[in-house]
Amino acid sequence: MGQGNWKHALGAAAAVMAASAIAVSPVFAAAKAPKASHGEASMSPAVVMAGKLYGNIPNVVIRGVPAGKAPWVVDGSYQLKSSLFTASGKWLIIPKQGYLENGQPVPAKIGGTTNGIAEVGAEITFANASPIVLPPVKLDSQGDFSFHDAIQWPKGAAQPVVLIGPEKNGQLVAWFAASDFLADYGQATGTAWMNAAKPVKTTVAHEHAGAKK
Repeated sequence: MGQGNWKHALGAAAAVMAASAIAVSPVFAAAKAPKASHGEASMSPAVVMAGKLYGNIPNVVIRGVPAGKAPWVVDGSYQLKSSLFTASGKWLIIPKQGYLENGQPVPAKIGGTTNGIAEVGAEITFANASPIVLPPVKLDSQGDFSFHDAIQWPKGAAQPVVLIGPEKNGQLVAWFAASDFLADYGQATGTAWMNAAKPVKTTVAHEHAGAKK
């Protein structure tokens, strides 16, 4: 094949490849998922607070809600957003060892059980707003439960505390588990008070023993 024929053949092949690329490229472009813009990402509500859930201590009242008369333990966690509350746990039960509200040991017949409690509700309390009380969910015999509820954050509400326990007439009557409010607010408040209460250090000039008077 002459040099002219080679050039002609290569030119034709290049044209075919270019045409194929033009025909195929829109297919790949359509298959790619579009990237979310910053505006779209900001539509997702931010997490206000999240953490582990802890079992109760009898005779402890949190914002008007008393602890259960028996101690409870739990392995659970929660996440609180401005428009969504989720929480789940397992082994929300009365331990085999511990003490009741009256100081007596936990009876053997209820230790390691849910004591027949079939449902638990959730309450989100605030320092400066009315609480949000969520409908109860099933508590199975192993102490498993799960919440996934839309909420409406009260305007200006601050310092939320999550409580889990039985409900009656739409109100939490006792708490079996709670968020770690002592770590969330107690330590911070304590630190502030400690700093305010510390005496101001003053520098006192001491004379050397051998100095002239």
